[in-house]
Amino acid sequence: MFTGDGQKFVGDDGLVQRAEFGAVTTGDGVTPLPVGLYLVLAVASPSGFPPNTTGSAVDEGDILRVSAGDVIVMLATEAVVELICEDLCDISSFTMPFTKQEIDVTTLCDTIKKYRAGKSDMQGTLKGIFTAGITDDEDGFLREFIKVIKQDGDTSFDVFDQRESIFLGVFFINKNANIADRMAIIAPFILFGMQLGAELGAAQAFSGSFRFANKKYDDGTYEVDVEPTFCRWGINTTT
Repeated sequence: MFTGDGQKFVGDDGLVQRAEFGAVTTGDGVTPLPVGLYLVLAVASPSGFPPNTTGSAVDEGDILRVSAGDVIVMLATEAVVELICEDLCDISSFTMPFTKQEIDVTTLCDTIKKYRAGKSDMQGTLKGIFTAGITDDEDGFLREFIKVIKQDGDTSFDVFDQRESIFLGVFFINKNANIADRMAIIAPFILFGMQLGAELGAAQAFSGSFRFANKKYDDGTYEVDVEPTFCRWGINTTT
């Protein structure tokens, strides 16, 4: 059941998480899915997933949240992979401008200007405060652009080469289930830029730009598209 319609949100209600793929679970027609966030890998017809009130079926690549009290039993040919989420506590803000191209299709025979909408373009920016153990972590943003070396005296020496990653981000509009339904945009994205710096009397902040990317992931056992999706998770009031 959806709650909090009409609730207005502030910046403090937001949150950014990084999601990684966990274990793949295959249905058996008996065992309910544990509480968690999942990416749907396979759907049967008929299906053990919740009915869709719009008439369309749950499909591969959809995001499914199982909350306390939910009873979702997958059939034997259905499967999901768990999304293990971690708060990115070095992020202080994010923006997501969604745009479409405005294409001028006016010809000499037209008496007024005519336009058509082009394809959607989804991008954004991240801002944060450089936080030791997060920004410079093995999976942190800094490593997207430069090599990271961590030395703990003479006991350990870790080298993390620069890499290019596809992050799976969970961008919360509302993380607080106590004031309204939780709402988030889940999307894979590529970080294209990062700016570091220091200023007297201010936090050592960073900023970066990213673009959403529909990317196929492959861990050796499955491959699935993850599309940018807005998710609103209501509360089960029937149990």
